[in-house]
Amino acid sequence: MITEVAQKFIGLIKRSDLKVFYAGEEINRIQVDVFISRIALIYEKIRNAIDYKEDHLLRKNAIQRILWRRLNIQLNSDSLALSLIKELIRAGYIENNLIPEGKIAEIDVMINKYLTLANLSGIKKTTTDGSHDFKWLVSLAACEIEEALVPPIQHVALTGFAYKVMGSEIKIADKIKEEEKHLQIKIAIQRALIKADIAMVSYLIWRYYNPDWHQADHRQILQIAKKFKNLQAAVDQQLSYHLGEKLLRLFKKYTIVFDVLKEIILSNPQEAEKIFNDPEELEFQIRTTCERLYKKSRSKLRRSIVRVIIYIFITKMLLVLLIELPYERYIVHSVVYTPLIINALFPPVLMFLIGVFIKVPSKKNTQAILKAAEEIVYKGQLKSVEGIGRLVKRSKFTSISFTVFYLILFGFSFGLIIYVLSKLHFTVLSLAIFLLFLSLVSFFGIKLRQGVRELIIVNKKENPLAFLLNLASLPFLRMGYWFSVKFAKINLFVFIFDFIIEAPFKIFLEVIEDWISYLREKRDEIYNQQQ
Repeated sequence: MITEVAQKFIGLIKRSDLKVFYAGEEINRIQVDVFISRIALIYEKIRNAIDYKEDHLLRKNAIQRILWRRLNIQLNSDSLALSLIKELIRAGYIENNLIPEGKIAEIDVMINKYLTLANLSGIKKTTTDGSHDFKWLVSLAACEIEEALVPPIQHVALTGFAYKVMGSEIKIADKIKEEEKHLQIKIAIQRALIKADIAMVSYLIWRYYNPDWHQADHRQILQIAKKFKNLQAAVDQQLSYHLGEKLLRLFKKYTIVFDVLKEIILSNPQEAEKIFNDPEELEFQIRTTCERLYKKSRSKLRRSIVRVIIYIFITKMLLVLLIELPYERYIVHSVVYTPLIINALFPPVLMFLIGVFIKVPSKKNTQAILKAAEEIVYKGQLKSVEGIGRLVKRSKFTSISFTVFYLILFGFSFGLIIYVLSKLHFTVLSLAIFLLFLSLVSFFGIKLRQGVRELIIVNKKENPLAFLLNLASLPFLRMGYWFSVKFAKINLFVFIFDFIIEAPFKIFLEVIEDWISYLREKRDEIYNQQQ
């Protein structure tokens, strides 16, 4: 027999359909013009293409972006909730004619709650610190608004189930209060199972320190405002917990088990209880689901490799034509085509080779998933969960020695490549471009590998050759990560879209939609008069 916790998990997943959640609500629902929605959807797809974020974050990020824009151009706050919801529907983040009109007042209360807190805390958007704090509050508001509009029933089911079956089994060898230990476990579960970003985790911690925040009145908001800076510091402290990454790695290892169980329920909602109560049938469903997820992962990996190769090749060719070739022709006064050809072809070829050597999980992995799933479903706990030990405290001498070794490795890796390329008559610019793309390709390769690694539960032994290759590539991975973070912060196209194009474009769409609505009203008046 399955446990009561597993029974509850099945029930929540079965009720996670948004249409079912809103079924029976009031008749009046928020809707937008279909034609205008198609235009807005095209814009949103273009905007998201130049600022890649994972799919599950797009709606929350859109709410944050819309709120920030509308609050900065000081549109009427009374209509802010309705305008926000309509914008989300137009952009395809929420289904048309689904959200009840009663949600408008609820979202307005939420927005005003955060604005009141900002005012009572003395936050001024005109100052650097004030702007940072206001953005932080807007990011929290976006999380709360998304939860109100699209209740995360699946997320609650997954994280709650994982906490019940794993939370009590984890031992942390660290001096930490029991309450904070469980908070850190919840943070790790959210980051692992639903891939929560910093804003989502910050909102979780905020609710931990302010459990009545959802229903907070003016008096409670005033009390929170008095200790706002301390609360913000406490949130940051929890985010930077020194064992947080170790906890995250632990839960990431078992994410695939919960995903498989969720997929089985969603694929067979009517038969879910029957399947889970039959060990042989559950085993068959787990094996079938694993194979389907592996196949899906292969297809996704191939698509991702093709997209990255095309992106790298186009970007590289543009750099060759716009920078590298003119530099060699007009500044160096000598064009050597060997470096140009290598610079154009090497990054996409390397990306292809990295993709070829990424392997999907084996049957041994499926067996490990099956064993863990049976423990979870029939025993209500995961006995194979290991504890979290303290971080290793190294002596000052050891730390300095490791740092020196890392710098030597860094210098050797880059020095060897620079030496080889200089023999091939690479200019300084060609060298810089080659190293840049080598680092980015190495980082992209790790990102692609991570997608497959999330399916793997068994610990894979690393052979000596793989260890040496990983060691040699470490400096390039570090450099690639640094570049990817910096590029994300200075994305010129995102700045142009968000601060120059988006506000007037969205206002234009609203005016056109109002005009279309007005014309329809006049048309209906004429039809009614003729009857």
